[in-house]
Amino acid sequence: MPNHFNLRVYDAACELSRVVHESLEVHDVTNVPGLRAQLIEAAGSIAANTAEGAGRGSAARFLNHLRIALGSANETRTHLTRAWSEARLPTKQYFLCDAKALVTARMLASLIRRIEEDEARRENEKHA
Repeated sequence: MPNHFNLRVYDAACELSRVVHESLEVHDVTNVPGLRAQLIEAAGSIAANTAEGAGRGSAARFLNHLRIALGSANETRTHLTRAWSEARLPTKQYFLCDAKALVTARMLASLIRRIEEDEARRENEKHA
């Protein structure tokens, strides 16, 4: 399995987490109880799950953690939408964070697909 520090998606996830956290520090979104904490947790868990999966030692376990990370990216986007529509996150900050979350989610989906294809190819080669 790869070192997570060598994965572009890990870097993207870290950047997303940083931008989300900074956006929430500058703008008050406390009028929706728990939303700030949920958003920070969801954004942070993308990089954490990517790193944890990379250290698991098997493609199946790595894929499982990448899928969890993808779920967290989708959760982040949902919380961002709530922060924008219900909690006064400015439109500019919303679109900045959401664009980073979307790119990160697409990178995760692409990595998942590539690993699945590589694993299927290896399996086919075993039986050929």
